[in-house]
Amino acid sequence: MEKEAAAPDKGESSGAKGTRARSGDHDVTDDLVSRLPDAILGTIISLLPTKDGGRTQALSRRWRPLWRSAPLNLDVGTTAASVPPSAVSQIISRHLGPSRRFSFPGLRAGEFDAELDSWFHSRALANLEELDIGYASRTIRPLPPFLLRSASTLLVLKINKCDFCDQIAPGGITFPLLKQLSLVRVSISGDVLHGLLSGCPALESLFISEVRSARSGPATWLGAPRISKPLPLSVLRSASTILIAKIWNCDFSDETRPCTMVFPLLVQLSLINVSMSGDVLHGLLSGCHALETLFMSKVRTASCPHVRAPTLRITSPTLRSICLSRRSFGITELVIEDAPCLGRLLIPYSDQDDCVTIRVVKAPKLEILGPIPFRAPKHEVLCDSPDFSKFRIFQGMNLVSSANSMCTVKVLALRSSSCELHAVLNVLRWFPCLEKLFVIFYQHKLKEKKIESQYDQLLPIECLQTHLKKVVFKSYVGTERQQLDFAKFFVLNAKVLNKMEFEGYDDYIISTAACPHKILQVENRASRDAAFEFEFKSSSVC
Repeated sequence: MEKEAAAPDKGESSGAKGTRARSGDHDVTDDLVSRLPDAILGTIISLLPTKDGGRTQALSRRWRPLWRSAPLNLDVGTTAASVPPSAVSQIISRHLGPSRRFSFPGLRAGEFDAELDSWFHSRALANLEELDIGYASRTIRPLPPFLLRSASTLLVLKINKCDFCDQIAPGGITFPLLKQLSLVRVSISGDVLHGLLSGCPALESLFISEVRSARSGPATWLGAPRISKPLPLSVLRSASTILIAKIWNCDFSDETRPCTMVFPLLVQLSLINVSMSGDVLHGLLSGCHALETLFMSKVRTASCPHVRAPTLRITSPTLRSICLSRRSFGITELVIEDAPCLGRLLIPYSDQDDCVTIRVVKAPKLEILGPIPFRAPKHEVLCDSPDFSKFRIFQGMNLVSSANSMCTVKVLALRSSSCELHAVLNVLRWFPCLEKLFVIFYQHKLKEKKIESQYDQLLPIECLQTHLKKVVFKSYVGTERQQLDFAKFFVLNAKVLNKMEFEGYDDYIISTAACPHKILQVENRASRDAAFEFEFKSSSVC
Protein backbone atom coordinates (compact mmCIF):
# COMPACT_ATOMS: atom_id res chain seq x y z
CA MET A 1 0.00 0.00 0.00
CA GLU A 2 2.80 2.42 0.86
CA LYS A 3 4.46 1.75 -2.48
CA GLU A 4 1.21 2.38 -4.30
CA ALA A 5 0.66 5.64 -2.45
CA ALA A 6 4.15 6.80 -3.26
CA ALA A 7 3.96 5.86 -6.92
CA PRO A 8 3.71 8.73 -9.42
CA ASP A 9 0.51 9.43 -11.29
CA LYS A 10 0.78 7.38 -14.48
CA GLY A 11 -1.97 9.40 -16.10
CA GLU A 12 0.32 12.41 -16.31
CA SER A 13 3.33 12.30 -18.58
CA SER A 14 6.75 13.42 -17.40
CA GLY A 15 6.66 16.19 -20.02
CA ALA A 16 3.44 17.59 -18.59
CA LYS A 17 4.90 17.54 -15.12
CA GLY A 18 8.01 19.35 -16.33
CA THR A 19 5.87 21.99 -18.05
CA ARG A 20 3.84 22.46 -14.88
CA ALA A 21 6.99 22.81 -12.79
CA ARG A 22 8.50 25.35 -15.13
CA SER A 23 5.32 27.41 -15.21
CA GLY A 24 5.35 27.84 -11.42
CA ASP A 25 2.06 25.97 -10.88
CA HIS A 26 3.53 23.22 -8.72
CA ASP A 27 3.51 23.10 -4.92
CA VAL A 28 7.02 22.86 -3.53
CA THR A 29 6.62 20.14 -0.89
CA ASP A 30 10.33 20.04 -0.05
CA ASP A 31 10.67 23.81 0.40
CA LEU A 32 10.84 24.45 4.15
CA VAL A 33 10.50 28.22 3.70
CA SER A 34 7.18 27.82 1.90
CA ARG A 35 5.81 25.93 4.88
CA LEU A 36 6.09 29.01 7.09
CA PRO A 37 2.88 30.88 8.06
CA ASP A 38 1.60 33.59 5.73
CA ALA A 39 2.43 36.33 8.23
CA ILE A 40 6.11 35.37 8.35
CA LEU A 41 6.35 35.00 4.58
CA GLY A 42 4.70 38.39 4.17
CA THR A 43 7.32 39.95 6.45
CA ILE A 44 10.09 38.35 4.38
CA ILE A 45 8.60 39.75 1.18
CA SER A 46 8.25 43.22 2.68
CA LEU A 47 11.98 43.30 3.45
CA LEU A 48 12.96 42.57 -0.15
CA PRO A 49 13.56 45.31 -2.74
CA THR A 50 10.34 46.32 -4.47
CA LYS A 51 10.96 44.44 -7.72
CA ASP A 52 12.19 41.30 -5.99
CA GLY A 53 9.15 41.28 -3.73
CA GLY A 54 6.86 41.37 -6.77
CA ARG A 55 8.76 38.54 -8.44
CA THR A 56 7.96 36.15 -5.58
CA GLN A 57 4.52 35.69 -7.17
CA ALA A 58 6.18 33.53 -9.83
CA LEU A 59 7.67 31.05 -7.36
CA SER A 60 4.62 28.80 -6.92
CA ARG A 61 0.89 28.78 -6.23
CA ARG A 62 1.77 28.99 -2.53
CA TRP A 63 3.56 32.32 -3.03
CA ARG A 64 1.31 33.84 -5.69
CA PRO A 65 -1.20 35.65 -3.40
CA LEU A 66 1.30 36.61 -0.71
CA TRP A 67 2.71 39.79 -2.29
CA ARG A 68 -0.73 41.38 -2.64
CA SER A 69 -1.37 40.94 1.08
CA ALA A 70 2.18 41.48 2.40
CA PRO A 71 3.21 44.85 3.87
CA LEU A 72 4.16 47.05 0.91
CA ASN A 73 7.78 48.12 0.51
CA LEU A 74 7.77 50.75 -2.22
CA ASP A 75 11.09 52.19 -3.39
CA VAL A 76 10.56 54.79 -6.13
CA GLY A 77 13.42 55.96 -8.29
CA THR A 78 15.64 55.16 -11.23
CA THR A 79 17.89 52.47 -9.72
CA ALA A 80 17.72 48.81 -10.71
CA ALA A 81 16.04 47.81 -7.45
CA SER A 82 13.42 50.59 -7.47
CA VAL A 83 10.31 51.14 -9.56
CA PRO A 84 9.75 54.17 -11.82
CA PRO A 85 7.21 56.79 -10.68
CA SER A 86 4.97 55.87 -13.62
CA ALA A 87 4.38 52.40 -12.15
CA VAL A 88 3.45 53.46 -8.62
CA SER A 89 -0.26 54.09 -9.25
CA GLN A 90 -0.72 50.64 -10.76
CA ILE A 91 1.12 48.94 -7.90
CA ILE A 92 -0.94 50.77 -5.28
CA SER A 93 -4.22 49.92 -7.00
CA ARG A 94 -3.38 46.19 -7.11
CA HIS A 95 -1.90 45.86 -3.65
CA LEU A 96 -4.48 44.86 -1.04
CA GLY A 97 -2.28 44.65 2.05
CA PRO A 98 -0.99 47.27 4.47
CA SER A 99 1.96 49.55 3.77
CA ARG A 100 5.34 49.40 5.47
CA ARG A 101 7.77 51.67 3.64
CA PHE A 102 7.73 54.41 0.98
CA SER A 103 11.00 55.82 -0.35
CA PHE A 104 11.33 58.59 -2.93
CA PRO A 105 14.69 60.33 -2.33
CA GLY A 106 14.86 61.86 -5.81
CA LEU A 107 11.88 64.22 -5.81
CA ARG A 108 11.89 67.12 -8.26
CA ALA A 109 9.94 70.29 -7.61
CA GLY A 110 6.75 70.47 -9.66
CA GLU A 111 6.90 66.85 -10.83
CA PHE A 112 4.37 64.23 -9.71
CA ASP A 113 2.68 66.64 -7.27
CA ALA A 114 -0.78 65.42 -8.21
CA GLU A 115 0.33 61.79 -8.18
CA LEU A 116 1.93 62.12 -4.75
CA ASP A 117 -1.22 63.69 -3.35
CA SER A 118 -3.25 60.80 -4.77
CA TRP A 119 -0.87 58.13 -3.50
CA PHE A 120 -0.90 59.41 0.05
CA HIS A 121 -4.69 59.66 0.05
CA SER A 122 -4.94 55.99 -1.00
CA ARG A 123 -5.70 53.16 1.39
CA ALA A 124 -2.41 51.43 0.58
CA LEU A 125 -0.31 54.17 2.21
CA ALA A 126 -2.74 54.92 5.00
CA ASN A 127 -0.70 53.33 7.80
CA LEU A 128 2.84 53.89 6.58
CA GLU A 129 5.64 52.87 8.96
CA GLU A 130 8.77 54.13 7.14
CA LEU A 131 9.12 57.23 4.97
CA ASP A 132 12.24 58.40 3.13
CA ILE A 133 11.75 61.69 1.26
CA GLY A 134 14.27 64.04 -0.31
CA TYR A 135 14.81 66.38 -3.23
CA ALA A 136 17.35 65.87 -5.99
CA SER A 137 17.63 69.61 -6.72
CA ARG A 138 20.58 71.85 -5.83
CA THR A 139 18.59 73.85 -3.29
CA ILE A 140 16.22 72.84 -0.53
CA ARG A 141 12.48 72.80 -1.18
CA PRO A 142 9.44 73.25 1.06
CA LEU A 143 8.47 70.22 3.08
CA PRO A 144 5.93 68.14 1.09
CA PRO A 145 2.48 68.53 2.68
CA PHE A 146 1.69 64.83 2.33
CA LEU A 147 4.44 63.96 4.82
CA LEU A 148 2.30 64.82 7.84
CA ARG A 149 -0.58 62.57 6.75
CA SER A 150 1.23 59.46 7.99
CA ALA A 151 2.64 61.05 11.13
CA SER A 152 0.51 58.99 13.51
CA THR A 153 1.90 55.61 12.35
CA LEU A 154 5.47 56.37 11.25
CA LEU A 155 8.30 54.50 12.95
CA VAL A 156 11.16 55.69 10.71
CA LEU A 157 11.42 59.11 9.02
CA LYS A 158 14.25 60.35 6.79
CA ILE A 159 14.12 63.88 5.36
CA ASN A 160 16.73 65.32 2.98
CA LYS A 161 16.96 68.83 1.50
CA CYS A 162 13.64 70.08 2.82
CA ASP A 163 12.59 73.36 4.36
CA PHE A 164 10.37 73.24 7.46
CA CYS A 165 8.46 76.40 6.66
CA ASP A 166 7.57 78.92 9.33
CA GLN A 167 3.92 78.19 8.78
CA ILE A 168 4.44 74.91 10.68
CA ALA A 169 3.75 76.00 14.22
CA PRO A 170 6.06 74.74 16.98
CA GLY A 171 4.39 71.75 18.58
CA GLY A 172 2.14 71.31 15.56
CA ILE A 173 4.02 68.22 14.40
CA THR A 174 3.49 65.01 16.36
CA PHE A 175 4.93 61.58 15.63
CA PRO A 176 3.77 59.50 18.60
CA LEU A 177 5.37 56.21 17.44
CA LEU A 178 8.51 57.51 15.69
CA LYS A 179 11.71 55.71 16.72
CA GLN A 180 14.23 56.82 14.08
CA LEU A 181 14.61 60.35 12.71
CA SER A 182 17.16 61.49 10.11
CA LEU A 183 17.50 65.18 9.18
CA VAL A 184 20.06 65.86 6.43
CA ARG A 185 20.57 69.28 4.88
CA VAL A 186 17.29 70.67 6.15
CA SER A 187 16.33 74.23 7.01
CA ILE A 188 14.45 74.56 10.28
CA SER A 189 14.12 77.12 13.03
CA GLY A 190 15.13 76.28 16.57
CA ASP A 191 11.57 76.52 17.84
CA VAL A 192 10.19 74.22 15.14
CA LEU A 193 12.97 71.70 15.71
CA HIS A 194 12.32 71.73 19.43
CA GLY A 195 8.62 71.22 18.78
CA LEU A 196 9.38 68.39 16.35
CA LEU A 197 11.58 66.51 18.81
CA SER A 198 9.17 67.17 21.65
CA GLY A 199 6.45 65.57 19.53
CA CYS A 200 8.44 62.32 19.26
CA PRO A 201 7.98 60.75 22.72
CA ALA A 202 9.27 57.34 21.53
CA LEU A 203 12.33 58.58 19.60
CA GLU A 204 15.35 56.25 19.96
CA SER A 205 17.70 57.10 17.07
CA LEU A 206 18.59 60.59 15.81
CA PHE A 207 20.84 61.44 12.84
CA ILE A 208 21.68 65.12 12.30
CA SER A 209 23.80 66.44 9.42
CA GLU A 210 24.12 70.02 8.13
CA VAL A 211 20.97 71.29 9.78
CA ARG A 212 20.73 75.04 9.29
CA SER A 213 18.54 77.75 10.74
CA ALA A 214 15.55 78.73 8.64
CA ARG A 215 16.71 82.34 8.89
CA SER A 216 20.11 81.70 7.33
CA GLY A 217 18.94 82.33 3.78
CA PRO A 218 19.02 80.02 0.78
CA ALA A 219 21.67 77.29 0.57
CA THR A 220 23.16 75.17 -2.17
CA TRP A 221 24.89 71.91 -1.26
CA LEU A 222 25.25 69.81 -4.41
CA GLY A 223 28.84 69.91 -5.60
CA ALA A 224 29.91 72.28 -2.82
CA PRO A 225 32.24 71.36 0.05
CA ARG A 226 30.49 70.23 3.19
CA ILE A 227 30.76 72.98 5.73
CA SER A 228 29.82 72.34 9.34
CA LYS A 229 26.71 74.11 10.63
CA PRO A 230 26.07 75.16 14.24
CA LEU A 231 24.33 72.38 16.13
CA PRO A 232 20.79 73.49 17.03
CA LEU A 233 20.51 73.58 20.80
CA SER A 234 16.97 72.23 20.43
CA VAL A 235 18.52 68.81 19.78
CA LEU A 236 20.00 68.79 23.26
CA ARG A 237 16.76 69.77 24.95
CA SER A 238 14.84 66.77 23.63
CA ALA A 239 17.18 63.86 24.30
CA SER A 240 15.44 61.97 27.07
CA THR A 241 14.49 58.92 24.96
CA ILE A 242 17.27 58.72 22.34
CA LEU A 243 19.33 55.50 22.24
CA ILE A 244 21.45 56.22 19.13
CA ALA A 245 22.71 59.64 18.00
CA LYS A 246 24.79 60.47 14.92
CA ILE A 247 25.90 64.07 14.62
CA TRP A 248 27.58 64.93 11.31
CA ASN A 249 28.95 68.23 9.97
CA CYS A 250 27.90 70.25 13.00
CA ASP A 251 29.66 72.61 15.39
CA PHE A 252 29.23 72.54 19.17
CA SER A 253 29.55 76.19 20.08
CA ASP A 254 30.89 77.52 23.37
CA GLU A 255 27.29 78.39 24.27
CA THR A 256 26.62 74.67 24.64
CA ARG A 257 26.57 74.25 28.39
CA PRO A 258 27.29 70.85 29.93
CA CYS A 259 24.08 70.96 31.97
CA THR A 260 22.02 71.09 28.76
CA MET A 261 23.55 67.92 27.31
CA VAL A 262 21.79 65.05 29.00
CA PHE A 263 21.12 61.81 27.11
CA PRO A 264 20.11 59.44 29.93
CA LEU A 265 19.42 56.43 27.67
CA LEU A 266 21.97 57.02 24.87
CA VAL A 267 23.91 53.84 23.99
CA GLN A 268 25.70 54.79 20.73
CA LEU A 269 27.17 58.20 19.85
CA SER A 270 28.90 59.11 16.57
CA LEU A 271 30.65 62.46 16.10
CA ILE A 272 31.80 63.00 12.50
CA ASN A 273 33.34 66.20 11.16
CA VAL A 274 32.34 68.17 14.24
CA SER A 275 33.95 71.09 15.98
CA MET A 276 33.96 71.06 19.78
CA SER A 277 36.19 71.91 22.70
CA GLY A 278 37.49 69.35 25.16
CA ASP A 279 35.26 70.78 27.90
CA VAL A 280 32.17 70.39 25.72
CA LEU A 281 33.06 66.75 24.93
CA HIS A 282 33.62 66.04 28.61
CA GLY A 283 30.25 67.58 29.43
CA LEU A 284 28.57 65.61 26.66
CA LEU A 285 29.98 62.27 27.84
CA SER A 286 29.10 63.12 31.44
CA GLY A 287 25.47 63.50 30.36
CA CYS A 288 25.40 60.07 28.66
CA HIS A 289 24.65 57.81 31.60
CA ALA A 290 24.28 54.61 29.54
CA LEU A 291 26.76 55.22 26.72
CA GLU A 292 28.53 52.07 25.45
CA THR A 293 29.93 52.97 21.99
CA LEU A 294 31.68 56.19 20.92
CA PHE A 295 32.81 56.82 17.32
CA MET A 296 34.84 59.93 16.51
CA SER A 297 36.15 61.13 13.15
CA LYS A 298 37.50 64.55 12.15
CA VAL A 299 36.94 66.09 15.56
CA ARG A 300 38.34 69.63 15.67
CA THR A 301 38.73 72.37 18.23
CA ALA A 302 35.83 74.80 18.37
CA SER A 303 38.06 77.88 18.49
CA CYS A 304 40.05 77.09 15.33
CA PRO A 305 38.20 74.74 12.97
CA HIS A 306 41.25 73.91 10.83
CA VAL A 307 43.58 73.06 13.71
CA ARG A 308 43.61 69.60 15.19
CA ALA A 309 42.32 69.34 18.72
CA PRO A 310 45.23 69.13 21.17
CA THR A 311 43.67 66.83 23.78
CA LEU A 312 40.41 64.99 24.26
CA ARG A 313 39.80 63.39 27.65
CA ILE A 314 37.47 60.45 28.11
CA THR A 315 35.77 59.71 31.42
CA SER A 316 32.80 57.34 31.34
CA PRO A 317 31.68 54.63 33.76
CA THR A 318 29.70 52.78 31.05
CA LEU A 319 31.74 53.17 27.83
CA ARG A 320 32.73 49.80 26.30
CA SER A 321 34.09 50.70 22.85
CA ILE A 322 35.93 53.72 21.38
CA CYS A 323 36.65 54.04 17.67
CA LEU A 324 38.93 56.88 16.63
CA SER A 325 38.94 57.23 12.84
CA ARG A 326 41.86 59.25 11.51
CA ARG A 327 41.09 60.13 7.92
CA SER A 328 42.11 63.78 7.67
CA PHE A 329 41.44 65.92 10.73
CA GLY A 330 41.92 64.44 14.16
CA ILE A 331 43.22 64.80 17.66
CA THR A 332 46.83 64.80 18.81
CA GLU A 333 46.19 63.30 22.23
CA LEU A 334 43.46 61.00 23.53
CA VAL A 335 43.47 60.49 27.28
CA ILE A 336 41.44 57.64 28.75
CA GLU A 337 41.21 59.04 32.26
CA ASP A 338 38.66 56.67 33.77
CA ALA A 339 36.81 54.03 31.74
CA PRO A 340 36.28 50.97 33.97
CA CYS A 341 34.19 49.12 31.36
CA LEU A 342 36.23 49.98 28.23
CA GLY A 343 37.09 46.80 26.34
CA ARG A 344 37.89 48.00 22.80
CA LEU A 345 40.02 50.89 21.56
CA LEU A 346 39.94 50.87 17.74
CA ILE A 347 42.01 53.11 15.47
CA PRO A 348 41.04 52.33 11.86
CA TYR A 349 42.45 54.19 8.84
CA SER A 350 45.53 55.21 10.82
CA ASP A 351 48.65 56.24 8.93
CA GLN A 352 52.37 56.12 9.59
CA ASP A 353 52.54 59.93 9.50
CA ASP A 354 49.74 60.49 12.01
CA CYS A 355 50.76 62.41 15.10
CA VAL A 356 48.79 61.14 18.06
CA THR A 357 49.34 60.09 21.65
CA ILE A 358 47.05 57.66 23.44
CA ARG A 359 47.35 57.77 27.20
CA VAL A 360 45.52 55.07 29.15
CA VAL A 361 45.27 56.12 32.78
CA LYS A 362 42.55 53.75 33.94
CA ALA A 363 40.98 51.08 31.71
CA PRO A 364 41.26 47.77 33.61
CA LYS A 365 39.18 45.81 31.07
CA LEU A 366 40.88 46.96 27.85
CA GLU A 367 41.32 43.79 25.78
CA ILE A 368 41.26 44.89 22.09
CA LEU A 369 43.67 47.49 20.69
CA GLY A 370 44.66 48.70 17.21
CA PRO A 371 45.46 48.78 14.37
CA ILE A 372 48.62 50.61 15.47
CA PRO A 373 50.88 52.01 12.74
CA PHE A 374 54.60 52.00 13.27
CA ARG A 375 57.94 51.50 11.57
CA ALA A 376 61.24 50.33 12.97
CA PRO A 377 63.97 52.91 13.67
CA LYS A 378 66.19 53.47 10.67
CA HIS A 379 69.51 52.90 12.44
CA GLU A 380 68.65 50.81 15.50
CA VAL A 381 67.03 47.48 14.70
CA LEU A 382 66.95 45.91 18.14
CA CYS A 383 65.44 48.34 20.60
CA ASP A 384 62.68 48.31 23.16
CA SER A 385 60.88 51.35 21.73
CA PRO A 386 60.10 51.05 18.00
CA ASP A 387 59.39 54.28 16.20
CA PHE A 388 55.61 54.60 16.05
CA SER A 389 55.96 57.49 13.63
CA LYS A 390 54.72 60.01 16.21
CA PHE A 391 52.20 57.44 17.48
CA ARG A 392 52.74 56.79 21.18
CA ILE A 393 50.89 54.73 23.77
CA PHE A 394 51.17 55.45 27.47
CA GLN A 395 50.00 53.38 30.40
CA GLY A 396 49.70 55.75 33.30
CA MET A 397 52.53 58.28 33.15
CA ASN A 398 55.02 56.11 31.25
CA LEU A 399 55.30 54.75 27.73
CA VAL A 400 54.17 51.17 27.26
CA SER A 401 57.22 48.90 27.23
CA SER A 402 58.36 45.49 28.43
CA ALA A 403 58.80 47.02 31.88
CA ASN A 404 55.40 48.75 31.73
CA SER A 405 53.35 46.08 29.96
CA MET A 406 49.59 46.03 29.35
CA CYS A 407 48.53 42.66 30.71
CA THR A 408 44.83 43.14 29.93
CA VAL A 409 45.21 43.34 26.13
CA LYS A 410 44.38 40.02 24.45
CA VAL A 411 43.77 41.14 20.85
CA LEU A 412 46.23 43.40 19.04
CA ALA A 413 46.32 44.70 15.45
CA LEU A 414 49.44 46.24 13.89
CA ARG A 415 50.16 47.95 10.58
CA SER A 416 53.64 46.95 9.56
CA SER A 417 55.90 46.30 6.65
CA SER A 418 57.33 42.81 6.31
CA CYS A 419 60.86 44.02 7.13
CA GLU A 420 59.89 45.00 10.69
CA LEU A 421 59.70 41.60 12.36
CA HIS A 422 62.13 42.54 15.11
CA ALA A 423 60.14 45.66 16.00
CA VAL A 424 56.94 43.61 16.08
CA LEU A 425 58.54 41.07 18.42
CA ASN A 426 59.58 43.81 20.80
CA VAL A 427 56.03 45.15 20.77
CA LEU A 428 54.76 41.68 21.70
CA ARG A 429 56.77 41.93 24.90
CA TRP A 430 54.51 44.80 25.90
CA PHE A 431 51.45 42.54 25.81
CA PRO A 432 52.37 39.34 27.69
CA CYS A 433 48.81 37.94 27.72
CA LEU A 434 48.14 38.43 24.00
CA GLU A 435 45.97 35.70 22.44
CA LYS A 436 45.26 37.04 18.92
CA LEU A 437 47.55 39.02 16.65
CA PHE A 438 46.51 40.72 13.40
CA VAL A 439 49.30 41.99 11.14
CA ILE A 440 48.23 44.27 8.29
CA PHE A 441 51.07 44.54 5.79
CA TYR A 442 51.74 47.71 3.85
CA GLN A 443 54.20 48.21 1.02
CA HIS A 444 57.67 49.51 1.72
CA LYS A 445 60.42 50.89 -0.50
CA LEU A 446 63.34 49.00 1.02
CA LYS A 447 65.10 46.43 -1.08
CA GLU A 448 64.08 42.88 -0.38
CA LYS A 449 66.40 41.06 1.99
CA LYS A 450 66.13 37.95 4.06
CA ILE A 451 65.10 38.44 7.68
CA GLU A 452 67.71 36.87 9.96
CA SER A 453 65.98 35.89 13.17
CA GLN A 454 67.68 37.34 16.27
CA TYR A 455 65.09 36.02 18.70
CA ASP A 456 66.89 35.01 21.87
CA GLN A 457 65.40 31.81 23.26
CA LEU A 458 66.95 32.66 26.62
CA LEU A 459 64.76 35.79 26.73
CA PRO A 460 61.46 34.34 25.52
CA ILE A 461 58.40 36.43 24.69
CA GLU A 462 55.73 35.43 27.17
CA CYS A 463 52.75 35.49 24.82
CA LEU A 464 54.58 33.25 22.33
CA GLN A 465 55.23 30.74 25.07
CA THR A 466 51.83 30.48 26.74
CA HIS A 467 49.05 32.63 25.21
CA LEU A 468 49.21 33.42 21.48
CA LYS A 469 46.72 31.11 19.78
CA LYS A 470 45.83 32.89 16.56
CA VAL A 471 47.79 34.95 14.02
CA VAL A 472 46.18 36.61 10.99
CA PHE A 473 48.13 38.17 8.12
CA LYS A 474 46.16 40.65 6.02
CA SER A 475 47.20 42.03 2.61
CA TYR A 476 49.52 39.06 2.38
CA VAL A 477 51.75 38.71 -0.69
CA GLY A 478 52.95 35.13 -0.87
CA THR A 479 55.65 35.85 -3.44
CA GLU A 480 57.47 38.30 -1.18
CA ARG A 481 60.37 36.65 0.62
CA GLN A 482 60.21 38.90 3.67
CA GLN A 483 56.54 38.15 4.33
CA LEU A 484 57.27 34.43 4.07
CA ASP A 485 60.04 34.77 6.65
CA PHE A 486 57.70 36.87 8.81
CA ALA A 487 55.04 34.15 8.83
CA LYS A 488 57.59 31.36 9.19
CA PHE A 489 58.88 32.85 12.44
CA PHE A 490 55.49 32.44 14.13
CA VAL A 491 55.15 28.91 12.76
CA LEU A 492 58.45 27.94 14.37
CA ASN A 493 58.12 29.86 17.67
CA ALA A 494 54.45 30.21 18.72
CA LYS A 495 54.15 27.21 21.03
CA VAL A 496 50.39 27.24 21.67
CA LEU A 497 49.29 28.42 18.21
CA ASN A 498 45.99 26.94 17.05
CA LYS A 499 45.41 28.76 13.78
CA MET A 500 47.25 30.93 11.28
CA GLU A 501 45.24 32.72 8.61
CA PHE A 502 46.48 34.32 5.40
CA GLU A 503 44.26 36.86 3.64
CA GLY A 504 45.43 38.04 0.24
CA TYR A 505 44.69 38.20 -3.45
CA ASP A 506 44.68 35.07 -5.56
CA ASP A 507 47.58 36.10 -7.79
CA TYR A 508 49.91 36.34 -4.78
CA ILE A 509 48.70 33.92 -2.13
CA ILE A 510 48.26 30.89 -4.35
CA SER A 511 51.96 30.00 -4.24
CA THR A 512 51.93 29.68 -0.43
CA ALA A 513 48.59 27.84 -0.39
CA ALA A 514 49.86 25.30 -2.91
CA CYS A 515 52.88 24.21 -0.84
CA PRO A 516 52.42 25.44 2.76
CA HIS A 517 54.39 22.58 4.31
CA LYS A 518 57.47 23.28 2.24
CA ILE A 519 57.37 27.08 2.26
CA LEU A 520 56.42 27.58 5.93
CA GLN A 521 58.31 24.54 7.30
CA VAL A 522 55.13 23.25 8.86
CA GLU A 523 56.77 19.95 9.80
CA ASN A 524 58.94 21.89 12.26
CA ARG A 525 56.13 23.97 13.76
CA ALA A 526 56.31 24.70 17.47
CA SER A 527 52.66 23.83 18.04
CA ARG A 528 51.49 20.49 16.71
CA ASP A 529 47.87 21.76 16.88
CA ALA A 530 48.48 24.66 14.50
CA ALA A 531 46.21 24.76 11.44
CA PHE A 532 46.57 26.97 8.37
CA GLU A 533 43.84 28.70 6.36
CA PHE A 534 44.07 30.73 3.16
CA GLU A 535 41.41 33.22 2.11
CA PHE A 536 41.51 34.21 -1.55
CA LYS A 537 40.26 37.54 -2.83
CA SER A 538 39.95 38.22 -6.51
CA SER A 539 42.50 40.76 -7.69
CA SER A 540 39.90 42.05 -10.17
CA VAL A 541 38.05 43.84 -7.35
CA CYS A 542 41.04 46.05 -6.55
